[in-house]
Formats: sequence, structure tokens, C-alpha cells
Amino acid sequence: MKKIFKLFAMLICIALMSFNSAWADTFNDLPPSHWAYEAVEYLYENGVVVGYPDGSYKADNNVTRAEFCSMVVSALRLREKNIDSTRNFKDVEDWYWAYNDIQLASFFDLVVGTPDGYFYPTNTVSRVEVLSVVLNSLSTNDMTQEEALSILAKYPDANEVPLWGLVKTAKAVQNGLMYNTPGHEHTLEPNRPATRGEVAMFLYNMMAQVSIRPSEKLADKQRPVIKDGYVVENAYFDGDEIVIPAGTILPLGVMECINVQKAKPGDPFVARALVNFVDKDRLLLIPIGTQFSGKVVKTKKPLRFFRNAYIALQTESVLDKDGNVVGPALATLGQKEPEIRLIRGCPHLTKVRYYGTRTQKMWIHKSQRVDFVLQEPLRIKILENQFIQD
Repeated sequence: MKKIFKLFAMLICIALMSFNSAWADTFNDLPPSHWAYEAVEYLYENGVVVGYPDGSYKADNNVTRAEFCSMVVSALRLREKNIDSTRNFKDVEDWYWAYNDIQLASFFDLVVGTPDGYFYPTNTVSRVEVLSVVLNSLSTNDMTQEEALSILAKYPDANEVPLWGLVKTAKAVQNGLMYNTPGHEHTLEPNRPATRGEVAMFLYNMMAQVSIRPSEKLADKQRPVIKDGYVVENAYFDGDEIVIPAGTILPLGVMECINVQKAKPGDPFVARALVNFVDKDRLLLIPIGTQFSGKVVKTKKPLRFFRNAYIALQTESVLDKDGNVVGPALATLGQKEPEIRLIRGCPHLTKVRYYGTRTQKMWIHKSQRVDFVLQEPLRIKILENQFIQD
């Protein structure tokens, strides 16, 4: 019995060691169960945050204004950007370790100093200051103070938000950029110093959305504005996801000819975005050339004398440039089996075939537009979005 118990205990130890090794290689105080784990891991992999010499991250530690500037500049990849002007802060000399990062963040209108010319780089950065920087990096709709007060009314400490940060805090809540640690979900705590874990969450959300709707000054570093494209009017943002509601029509081009008389359920096909899909602000959602694999789900062969052929297609997966499946990002696309306008093989023989005795040969031609309808909301996780192309 003792041998069995020892063996069991040994197996438990091995299992725990294996579990620990899964995350200890990065930070030894940040297990996968931690609320900031995913954000910190992502930022670490992208060179935005670093740990301490002892291998820890110390998620509960505070962050200085200078340290936060450094993180923001890294997150937005601004260090290779040349700036044509600098701002003189009385307490930030050109030899200071964060001088360049503070200048970059200031040039791109992400941070500001005090009216009397100070920056206070060693002061801790507050939660409302972090939210201000996050909102400064984005292009958002206008909001009045009255609208902001209405949005924040559900928080008992909304009156603690400084007037200068009122609208930005409300926009952060409205756009899913606010983060409250477990146990503090119903408060804003705007003036409390932000912790390293909270900063990681805020920056993680910022990086997701700035790739889609950057501020005007950041636009040349991020997602371009597309002048010509198919406007998806009802697309909106929910945290780090783009949401296109159910019922939205997305026109795609089917990339091979499909003969309705010969097609049968289960036959594969590939569709392609023939245009850029953009939101109402002309920011890119799905770029031209994105491919989707799918299958035929229903067919109805035409009868003699009648133009009643029918075929329904359903997409299943999004493909990369080499044709490999990269995810079911558009798995629900087309499930309503919309009716499709079909074109005859030879438009010049329309009358002959319509009035003749032979069954019409109905086709979907290569690159012909087919309107797919979303049966369920389409959610695209921005940080993992294969549509975003450098």
C-alpha cells in the first residue's frame, strides 16, 4: 500500500512540475489562471513588456508615467518613426532614459504634460490617464459630456472621474476598452494608480482596436482608410472583436464555374472577396482577395421552359494566401441559403433557350458575384485576424 501511495504522490509531483513548466518559462508569478495572463503573454511576445531579473512580472506593482510611455511606444511600434518636432518638458532632460519615448508619445498626441511645462515621469500613472492615452490612439465618434455622464451613471464612483477624462472614460466603457479587476467590476477607480497587470489589459485592448481605427496621426502606421470599397454600415466593435450582425449581405465571387445541372450537395467551392469590405468610416474590415472555402448545400435543376434553377452555397472556413485553412472565422456565412441570380452560359441565346425544348444550362461563372447572408453575427477577433495584412 505504501508503494502505491508513493507512486501516486510521485505522479502528482510530475504532473505539477509539467504544469508549472508550461508557464514558468515566461513569468514565474503569472500562471495561466491569472486574469492578466493572456494579455501579458501577448505583450511579452511582441516586445512591449518585460519582467524582472528574478523571472517575475509583478502584476500588482504600479507603473510610472515614463514606464507607461515606453510600453505605449513599443505597442504602437513608433520607435522607427522620425518626428520633426519635440516638446520641452522641464523635468525630462535629453539624457533621461525615457526621453525619446516621451517625445514620440507626445508628438503623436498620446500624452501631454502640465500647463506649466512639467511631465512628472516618475509619478505613478493613474487608470484615467491610461484610458486617456488609449483613447488618444484611436479614431472615435464625438460624444458630449451629457452622453458621457449617462454612460457612466451605472458606476457609483463616476463622480470621481476628472472633468478632462470624463468623455474618454465613457468612450472606453462604450467601446469595450475598460477593464476592471475581479471583485471591482462595478467601479471605475479612475484616480487609483494602474498596476502592471491592468496596464497590460488596457494595452492589449488598445492594440486590438488601433489596428482597425487608428487616430489621424497614427493612421499611416496602422490600418489605411479605403476610399473605394463595399461599406458594411452596421459593423461595430465589441472589445477586441469586429461584429457584423446577422442578416448582413456580403457579396463574394465564386472562383470556379458551377453547373447547376451537375452540382450536388457537398461539392466544394472557393469564394473570394472581390472588393475591400470597409466600415462606415471607410476603415478596412476584410481586404480584397480574402478567400473562403465552402460547399454546395442545396440544388434545384431547371425544368424545361422555365427559369427556375436554384442553388445555395455555404462558406465554412477562411483560407490563407496558399489555400490552407486558417480558421472558421466565417463559418456562418451564407447559411440562410439565399436565392442566387444565375446567368446562362450564353446571354445571346437567351430567347432561343427560353422558348426552346432543351433544358436550360444554368451556371455560376468564375468570379460571378454571389450575395451571401449572415445567419448569425460574424465576430472577428482582431488580434488573431488573418485578414489584417501588413
